[in-house]
Amino acid sequence: MKERTTSGMNKEIYIAGEGLKEANFRFSKPNTLLFITGVPLSGKSTIAPLITPLIDGCSLQNMDIIRLVAGQMEDLKPEVERNPFLNLGSCDAYTIVGDGTFTQEHLVTGFNAYSKAVCSVLDNILPKLEVQGAKDVIFEGVQLTPSLVAPHLKGNNKLIIVTSTDQKLRANASKLFGNETWLLERYSPDKLLLLQDEILRQAQEIPENQLLIVDNSEAYLDSAKNIMQFLANSETIINK
Repeated sequence: MKERTTSGMNKEIYIAGEGLKEANFRFSKPNTLLFITGVPLSGKSTIAPLITPLIDGCSLQNMDIIRLVAGQMEDLKPEVERNPFLNLGSCDAYTIVGDGTFTQEHLVTGFNAYSKAVCSVLDNILPKLEVQGAKDVIFEGVQLTPSLVAPHLKGNNKLIIVTSTDQKLRANASKLFGNETWLLERYSPDKLLLLQDEILRQAQEIPENQLLIVDNSEAYLDSAKNIMQFLANSETIINK
């Protein structure tokens, strides 16, 4: 899949090195939703808070909170009807697929089942955002796979996929997990890159004007700038 970059764009977005200016822009249309996804350790959770304060009235919602809501809803059901994938995560959901052994197919199947379980509450949440005064929202999380987000990509809404490399994933894992062997194994680059391939495979069905793929193998601020440039050039955001 060909990656879309910001080269040649005719609108320049300036983001200061350490002091990001707040609310320089606003969404060109009300009730705009941005979905930022990518595998664990790709840097999406660092990038999302960088761009949120640049957009007036925009709020950030981490999907891990949505996961807790989905879990609470499941707890109200009889135990035999609860979705077991909500008790796992993107990289270990395969353990309840088939015979529970690790294979590429089981990893991807488990990841998609886990993502679907977490995102199952979005259909109920999104129509209620405006009533709650949260008109413009950035949702960030690994569970926001292109197939699940596609039905919500209407109007001004966009999907942003943050990608990474083996080297950057290893560096981030080492920084975050230190010598915790079980975490390093759980989030091994081999697993993460397989899941990244699955996300990019699904993204092939998303129209180009609704999608940006950002290579986050370098500086986070560069990735944030690329996202803002994409939003400006697609007229998703405009100057205040």
